[in-house]
Amino acid sequence: MSSLKEYSEKSKKTGKVPWREESESNRAAWIEACQGVKDGVPALRAAKWLSEVKGCPLMIDTIRTQLKNTMDRYVKS
Repeated sequence: MSSLKEYSEKSKKTGKVPWREESESNRAAWIEACQGVKDGVPALRAAKWLSEVKGCPLMIDTIRTQLKNTMDRYVKS
């Protein structure tokens, strides 16, 4: 049995790429949603748009939370 440190050193894969980073169109949609939330669109409405119109496979509540958590990274002040 290997330790976590040994396992980590052998495994270079860091995990699944977030939906928002899988393609330029996904990234553009995410940025548009973040900008919308910053401009006053409810995060729930932006999350539903990403899910229903743009095809984001995450649960709406997860999208809503992630929009709020990543807004500063994707929207210039």
